[in-house]
Amino acid sequence: MLRQSILLMVAILSWHANAQPFLERASRGVVSTAHPLATKAAEKMYALGGNSVDAAVAASFVLSVVEPTMSGLGGRSLALVRTPDGEFHGYNGMTEIPNSFSKLEGMPSFGYSTIATPGTVAMLGDLHKRHGSLEFSALLQPAIQLSKDGFVLLQGEASRQASVVEKIKQNRGMMEFFLQKDGHTTAPGEKLKQPILAKTLNRIALKGYQDFYEGDIGTQIAIDMAKNGGYVTSKDLIDYRILPARHITIDYRGYGIHTVAAPGGGGLVAKALMILKAYDLDMMADHEWAVIVSQAIALSVESMQDDYYEEDLIGLLDQSWAVEAAKRIRKSASNPHIKNVKTDLRTADTTDWIGYAGAHTSHLAAEDCSGLSISMTQTIGPIFGAKVATPELGFVYAATMGGYLRTGPQEAGDRPRTSIAPVIVTKNKKVVMSLGAAGGIRIPSAIVQIISRFIDQKHTLDDALALPRVHPSLQIGANDRRVVRLKSFDAEMSNPSWTADALRHWRSQGFKVTEVPKAGLFGRVNLVAKKASLLMGESDPDWEGQASIDTICP
Repeated sequence: MLRQSILLMVAILSWHANAQPFLERASRGVVSTAHPLATKAAEKMYALGGNSVDAAVAASFVLSVVEPTMSGLGGRSLALVRTPDGEFHGYNGMTEIPNSFSKLEGMPSFGYSTIATPGTVAMLGDLHKRHGSLEFSALLQPAIQLSKDGFVLLQGEASRQASVVEKIKQNRGMMEFFLQKDGHTTAPGEKLKQPILAKTLNRIALKGYQDFYEGDIGTQIAIDMAKNGGYVTSKDLIDYRILPARHITIDYRGYGIHTVAAPGGGGLVAKALMILKAYDLDMMADHEWAVIVSQAIALSVESMQDDYYEEDLIGLLDQSWAVEAAKRIRKSASNPHIKNVKTDLRTADTTDWIGYAGAHTSHLAAEDCSGLSISMTQTIGPIFGAKVATPELGFVYAATMGGYLRTGPQEAGDRPRTSIAPVIVTKNKKVVMSLGAAGGIRIPSAIVQIISRFIDQKHTLDDALALPRVHPSLQIGANDRRVVRLKSFDAEMSNPSWTADALRHWRSQGFKVTEVPKAGLFGRVNLVAKKASLLMGESDPDWEGQASIDTICP
């Protein structure tokens, strides 16, 4: 106990002593996250001598403070780590359906009955234990400080909180943490303080991440669940373990695409790219490329219906499936007179900060000069997840059971599938980039398009991120099965956008195209990359994320 207290005090003093601007002093790695404060915290870990996993863990804890609508301690996560010796390690920190749960008809999409056993805290602890170099307590100091002292709310987080104010009012903990005295949520530009969350984070720093499951925090979670009709028990928490995320690899035109299969969405990324291998995409104009990419993504998503658990990884990566699937794709005729992309710098685009259910997730990526790389995605589901917060603890729980993830069987002990897909790309046994995205079912879609833009079309990474995207028409039918329409897709019409020429051409070819004029609705990507000795980060221009400055490795 005394040693833990001393270590925590050293970490606190170290953090405050170096709290001045430090980006120019960080020289060991780069990071890209969905929020500038998370990126700043990660950079601080580099400045203290930490590695990329230390940076990612610190950033993750900060995201739980500054973007509580998107992810947090009560959520789920997946991570893929590539060590300097070339080994890959996957981490499954998904929420696990409690043992006492039984699916009923007409279950709600939020509330205590939708809460499963959280996995994010255990995964962060396990990542640090296996790969970290700094003291675990040091990694929580930025999050503790921001929750205690407060931080200025960005427009995106403020908009999301305001959009669910009536649902916030249905839970006492949510009201205490996120409503002002006048009954409104915090406005953009105003400070949000979370002293109860600071105490919980401080306890995790002092006692270790196990306290969340086996100590006083776990006990408080179980008491709150029992009082309010939740299913998570002390036994569920104590029994929770981080499982190996099943690492899969495909070859894509000489590059290794490494990701994780179910319960993650990496299988969807792999299948779409396997289909695209049948086409010479580098020879195609963008209007031809777009319809093939959209259909490849649609076919990969459709395959979830027949292979929900992806138990057979050999079958998952069978190229013969992709060859047969590609026969269903309809091409668009080439037209050399079409101008595909339009950029109008006078256009003031409006970002849709709220989006749609399932789009509320955070991705981060980090790499250091030793070659240690991590791609990690975390979420609580829709905005504010289950819309439940234990008054004594200060964090929000993910929604798992009930109406949210309704396309899966939802059986006790399961870790339901989502679309989150951490990816690492290599060539000649060296990391080229680590990436992932937020955006629900559009996560694999965005990742596939970035990879194809970079590998097939030879775009720079910043151009690959900025260029307009497409996404197939996908709906969930009355029987909770996904309905895929190959000849229907959405086209991104924010700045830059697809042109009117491209739209007319697609429609003349029999495709049904829906124009989507708002930014931020086609996945939000964060990535880091290495070229020779240069480490660099990029963050999707549609969002509020930030990458650290480029770093030249010795």
